[in-house]
Amino acid sequence: MDRKRLSSVPTTSEGVARTTEFGLEHLRSAIAAALPDFDSDKVFFAVEPKAGPFISTVNVPMTDETIITVGTHFTRYCGLIARAYIRTINLNIFGVGVDFDEAGLRRRLRQNPDLLLYWWHIFISYALTGTHILTPFKPSTRGEWAPMEQMAFAMEIFALAHEYGHHRLRHGRGIADEAQAKQEEFEADLFALKACERVEAAERYRWFAALELPNPYLSTGAGGVLLLGSLEMFRKVKDKLFKNRRFDSHPNYAQRTSKIKNRSMLEPAKHASALDFIASAENILRCVQLELAPMMESFPYDRLVDGLPGDWEVAQMATDSYRGSR
Repeated sequence: MDRKRLSSVPTTSEGVARTTEFGLEHLRSAIAAALPDFDSDKVFFAVEPKAGPFISTVNVPMTDETIITVGTHFTRYCGLIARAYIRTINLNIFGVGVDFDEAGLRRRLRQNPDLLLYWWHIFISYALTGTHILTPFKPSTRGEWAPMEQMAFAMEIFALAHEYGHHRLRHGRGIADEAQAKQEEFEADLFALKACERVEAAERYRWFAALELPNPYLSTGAGGVLLLGSLEMFRKVKDKLFKNRRFDSHPNYAQRTSKIKNRSMLEPAKHASALDFIASAENILRCVQLELAPMMESFPYDRLVDGLPGDWEVAQMATDSYRGSR
């Protein structure tokens, strides 16, 4: 049954694992089914054989078509971050949202060094190699599995819906300055949040044989906030390692999460619920970053990088340029 299921999905990149192709098709079909005006004839989703938590939109020149690509390790990254997040919530389940207990959560993190190191291994593994290879294998327990899958799904849907939003809003088809490029990111975020609400409504009955299981991480935008915040932390670690910052057209994390939090202010009940879940994502990332700060400052980056062949991301860019020149 598993082989039949995997063989039924399209091959978008030769040599990529069938499970990766299946994962992308599952996400694409969820978005397509939830959006009544999904532009299936104009947008193509594909796995690109690249490392890192990579996702991108490419406009096809001289057409209205778009290619949305994800790297081979993007969904694995989301799964690891989601698992670390759920385990951190479980340390102080009633003190991470609007009733945030920063001192209590930070104390519990220090009392659970294995969990703090798990966060660190995720970031340092992806920063060094673009893969999960240096992250210890700690699968979800029975109690962790459902919320972990929900959060990972919310992160992945937000990312793909954001890129699809660039297509629908016709972004990037003209020359834009930095201010306009950042405004387009805000617009794509809001498009993604609306798409997430529709996907959540369509998917909630499909988790356990028609048993309703709402996904608040998806409907509130908390999955998007966790994704954006974790990527900013990943980027900080990587910048300390390789010291080759590039121009980034994206607004900073605080600006984007502020707009996500305030989008439903005119609907008090909805806003209060969303604020609790979004605050949880923000607060957990804040505490993790504060507790990791001493480790990040004292880590022997230079000595570690000396033993590496170079920045994997730069190597991928060089390969892309070579392919383009051919």
